[in-house]
Amino acid sequence: MERKQNKGLAAAALAVLIVLAFLLLAGINGFTAPIIESNGASQQFEALLGVMPDAAGFEQLYGGENDTLTEVPETVKGVYTETSGLGFVLQLSTTQGYTGEPIEFTLAVDAEGKISAVEMTNYPETKDFGEDYPQTYIGQDSALAGVNLVAGITYSSSAFKNAVSDGLGVLVSQGLISEGVKDDSQILEELLPGVYPGIVNPAGILQYEELEASGSFQKVMKALNGTGYAFIGSDGSASYLVICNAAGGVLVYDTEGNAVDAASVDALVQEAKAAASDLSPATEPERKLKRLLPEDATATPLSLEPVFNSVTGAYLVESADGVQYAFTAKPYGYNNMPMEIYAVLDESGAIVAMNADEFIFFSEYFDAYELEEDSYKAGFEGLTAGSFTGDEALITGATFSTDGVKTGIADIFQAFDQIDKTAGGESNA
Repeated sequence: MERKQNKGLAAAALAVLIVLAFLLLAGINGFTAPIIESNGASQQFEALLGVMPDAAGFEQLYGGENDTLTEVPETVKGVYTETSGLGFVLQLSTTQGYTGEPIEFTLAVDAEGKISAVEMTNYPETKDFGEDYPQTYIGQDSALAGVNLVAGITYSSSAFKNAVSDGLGVLVSQGLISEGVKDDSQILEELLPGVYPGIVNPAGILQYEELEASGSFQKVMKALNGTGYAFIGSDGSASYLVICNAAGGVLVYDTEGNAVDAASVDALVQEAKAAASDLSPATEPERKLKRLLPEDATATPLSLEPVFNSVTGAYLVESADGVQYAFTAKPYGYNNMPMEIYAVLDESGAIVAMNADEFIFFSEYFDAYELEEDSYKAGFEGLTAGSFTGDEALITGATFSTDGVKTGIADIFQAFDQIDKTAGGESNA
């Protein structure tokens, strides 16, 4: 009897212990669950807290399962709003840099629409734009009026800037922040890639040396390939972009992007021409171009007044073989260095011969490309503006050189169509 009572007491005690253990575990779980959840959130939002450490919490607007934003550029991977009203955090990624590998970073934007912090999370580029460059964006709104590219690192710094612009553009388009206001100088400079191809590389990035501005001009840009100048200034009543090429040609644009009659702002145009007085058209073909011409040929310079691309020389070539046209172009190649591309066209506009000073810059440092020069050059013979696709310029393993050759040949075809092909004549533009 006593033994049965002991067994009953033991069973009861065990039951009590089980209940107590269950209650204890439940209490511990109730206490730690918020901590575990908080720790999980901290890991998930670690990058966000890195640029907005005072955040109370985040709500994901884009990049998750329930996106509330539409028409978002591919550079924008995530958009978050801070739950207490501090602003927004953007996760951005771009493959438009020098190597084509993803440049990834996180951007904080305050409630007034100004960048408050930037943190790089992946930078694969072989050319570093430096730790200080992203910090120059702090305090900027969507206009990005106070931001420049890094000299010598234009592909990567431009890719970074464009990604930032994409991210801020999403917030503006969704009505989450107000749009920044661009000044006249910035508006006019942004017209350049579309109206003056000679000053941009194949990626559309401006390549210029900024000179000291004076008189009516607040900014003076000299194209690195010697094709001309771009001036931004005012005649006292309005702001204008004035472009001068090596042949004395002039283009003028207003802040609405409209072409302006140069005669209507003649004083400004003459001031720009005087400042660009070191420009002069070539009077004879360069040595390597001359080698492409018949031995008995005479070459007469043709006006490039209507040409604002990379072409720097055009000639009427006359010989016993008949009439041809010779061109020199200076597009940007590897490392944004101007290449020198030469081509001779027949009267119908078909390539008779082409060459270059160098197809591959710094070839001693690279071995990933394949180039047999004679067959490569022969591949251009007979091509016209209508049959040239750009693929003919492909040099395997040498993307930037390929793009330079492609741009130079395309610009030569364009120049052939634009210029008057009679010595002493006027342009057909």
